[in-house]
Amino acid sequence: MSVTKKARLSVVVSNDKHRTNPKAETLHRIPNYPTKLVIYQLAASPYWWVRYYHHKRILRKSTKETDKRKAVEFAKRFFEEILTGNQASLTAQQRNISRFSDSAYAMLEAQRQRLERGEITRITQDNDAWRLKKHILPHFGSCLIAEVDYFAVEKFLATLTKEKLSSATLTAYIGLVRKVLSYAQLRGVITALPRLPKVKREDEPRGWFKLDEYRCLVQEARDMAGAEYEVRRVEVKEGGETRAHLVTVKASGKKKQGVQVRRFSISRDLRNVIAFMVHSFVRPTDLKHLQHKHVTIVENTKQRIKYLRLDLPKSKAHDGAIVTMKTAVIVYRRQIEEQYGRDGAHKLNKPPPNDYVFLPTQLDRDRALKELQKQISVVLSACKLKHGAKGEERSLYSLRHTSIMFRLLYGQGIDLLTLARNARTSPDMIDRFYARHLSAEMNIDSLQSKRQKRLVEKT
Repeated sequence: MSVTKKARLSVVVSNDKHRTNPKAETLHRIPNYPTKLVIYQLAASPYWWVRYYHHKRILRKSTKETDKRKAVEFAKRFFEEILTGNQASLTAQQRNISRFSDSAYAMLEAQRQRLERGEITRITQDNDAWRLKKHILPHFGSCLIAEVDYFAVEKFLATLTKEKLSSATLTAYIGLVRKVLSYAQLRGVITALPRLPKVKREDEPRGWFKLDEYRCLVQEARDMAGAEYEVRRVEVKEGGETRAHLVTVKASGKKKQGVQVRRFSISRDLRNVIAFMVHSFVRPTDLKHLQHKHVTIVENTKQRIKYLRLDLPKSKAHDGAIVTMKTAVIVYRRQIEEQYGRDGAHKLNKPPPNDYVFLPTQLDRDRALKELQKQISVVLSACKLKHGAKGEERSLYSLRHTSIMFRLLYGQGIDLLTLARNARTSPDMIDRFYARHLSAEMNIDSLQSKRQKRLVEKT
């Protein structure tokens, strides 16, 4: 065969192959379906075709339709048939959790076992259960796991956005959806995790307290000790709708609006809690677990060193001991004296090891923490310190931020790594969250300081 004939044959073969390839300009993805589901046209056929990449295989089929709208409907039915076929191939155990709601409940049960082993906290379990019930299951409950893809989660994200939730909360919801899908993948219901939309998240550091604000809190907590308050549900009309709001008011014999939900009093412990947190770097979750067996008083009179060593249970992947400021020793001893009385002198040196340091009579420690959070909220309102100068919210956790900020402001020669290790966090977290409010002006004396000239000895 001549070279010319070979070339001509080559062109013919190339053109025939090209006629069976999709026309690039006709490729069309089906809205709200996986991106791998597309319809297209061929040069070799008058009909629209559908294609879907499934389990490492390309599935194709002619729609037998020349109308694009009808071809789209055919593609949707084609996709559903693939899912149904996939369901038939699942084992009986896998089919039991093939729906999103079933996988979600199975995931929570598996997580509950992790909770019993101490691998996760009760707060994590409760938050996951609440978020599933609040928004996720009403949206995805009846869906098959295989139907929950990028576009389905994007629709869900749009509904959450209408609720005006923060970017951190939106990220948490998407993370929980991913957790359910990951569990389904481990059980073999799906072979791979779909890509999920991401929410641009900005760091939102909590507020902290300046020195005079901290003193106000301590004084107000001391003055308000024993005062009783009520949490009441009040109906308020907003935009033609009636909504319920919870308000906290001082308990009195006067007639008040709404219905009483709960009643609480400001504990004597609150003043010590505020001072202790600011001088010990602990988190509120550490505070609720703090028992006397975790505390060791360390004193060295020669070096004039005095501090508490806190050997707390592991938290946030950190298990190192925390050493406190000197003032924490005074606060701890005062708490012991108030807890056991001045006459219990023998207990002051060695209190019962399993007694809790703060709110010891409340054995439900989650509830103990909630009581402290309610009490500090009332004191913050009384001091008009609920929000910072830039509108940032303040809470019990802000006392930990204050503790770290005070070291950055008033500590001499403290290095960030030592501070981070002692506070059971990382230098990056301190920079992003705790020290976010630190400005150069706050440390102007350090910024403008000069090194002293070294004296060189003559030899």
